[in-house]
Amino acid sequence: MNLLLVLLALASPQSPATSEGAYARLKPSLFTIEIHSGNREAKSSLGSGYLVSADGLIATNYHVVASFIDDPVRNQLRARGEKGEYPLTLVQFDLIHDIALVRAAGVTGRPLVLADAPPEAGERVISFGNPEGLGMSLIEGNANGFATKGVVPRLLLSMPLNSGMSGGPILNSRDQVVGTNVSVQWLSNSLSFGVPTEALRDLLTRGPLDIAKPALQAEMNRQIEAFEKQTQVTLSRAFQAGSKEPEIVIGGARSRPLPPAFACWDNRQEFEREGVVKSQYGCDLQFTPATEKLGPIGSVQIQIEHFASERSSYGFYGYLPVHAQSHQSVSPRAPGDPDLGPPECASNRVRLGSEVWKITTCAVAFRAVPGFFDIDLVATSLSRPREAMFLSLGFKGFRMPSAIALSRRLLENVSWGTK
Repeated sequence: MNLLLVLLALASPQSPATSEGAYARLKPSLFTIEIHSGNREAKSSLGSGYLVSADGLIATNYHVVASFIDDPVRNQLRARGEKGEYPLTLVQFDLIHDIALVRAAGVTGRPLVLADAPPEAGERVISFGNPEGLGMSLIEGNANGFATKGVVPRLLLSMPLNSGMSGGPILNSRDQVVGTNVSVQWLSNSLSFGVPTEALRDLLTRGPLDIAKPALQAEMNRQIEAFEKQTQVTLSRAFQAGSKEPEIVIGGARSRPLPPAFACWDNRQEFEREGVVKSQYGCDLQFTPATEKLGPIGSVQIQIEHFASERSSYGFYGYLPVHAQSHQSVSPRAPGDPDLGPPECASNRVRLGSEVWKITTCAVAFRAVPGFFDIDLVATSLSRPREAMFLSLGFKGFRMPSAIALSRRLLENVSWGTK
């Protein structure tokens, strides 16, 4: 009797599935997603996807189908599965969470079931996808809860995902989808990320899109504007709420703590020949979305530096404008660039509190998204002859009022550590 109970427990759907069994069961529901221009074998981009409804809905990533969304006239979508090749139509997309739905007529696989809750930290999971287009593959690993940085939720995974696996499912031991493959950490060994099923569940409630190019651009603009506003509000509230954490020390400068959504690092360098010591503290807002042509949206990079010189104050301040230019990524554009306008720059002196700053701002406008820019701001303090505070801010895909408000807040956060 005890042996029978053990055998029943082993056969329970709660027990971990073997990789071999999962592959055999799920392969009919897995697909390679391709964007092509009409040639049968050629493709311009490749990812993965999985069936989520009996009428042919397939989930994948937004970035897998992004070039189709940018140009639905020139590009076409298709899926390759165990039983053949299928033309696809775009149904919906979520640029912010990097998820999309496409539909294939005639697919007969079993739809995968979405889990009701995210995976537990440490839970074993498996992931499917087509790495580099070499063939549908299974990867085993662990889910580690949610990443603690950024304003877009991401599952933190210990598994070596590769290019081409984007859009594939992440499953628990009960064959339930707990997430969708989305990205890997650059230069990491096996640190990867997933889109939680909550974002896909929300997308499934939306009606189909008009896939004419102007309508798709309008939907992209709507999502970009909504995310930028959300990011600006989230960061502003975090600044207003303050923090009980100690001040950040950057050489002879200080800063109030930055919002926890930023990933930060610090460094100190001594330039003996020049007689200059540089202390720096840099932060990036993690997991911000990106478009095919315009790049990151709602992205913020912060660099706070303190320079000190025991020698020539003239040579020291002569160096700072050159250093400021190294932090400006806004660059000239070719005439007639269809996506970004020409850079426009302005410099001024601004007093904030007791400090006077020389501030230079450069911006390029998004032609297809009115009111949005890539913006670089560099600010150098002017009150002390042998030391200076330096602040570099990079805003990607931001409205100008939002960037100005956040810049003022960040400048007000920085102060001298000593008199």
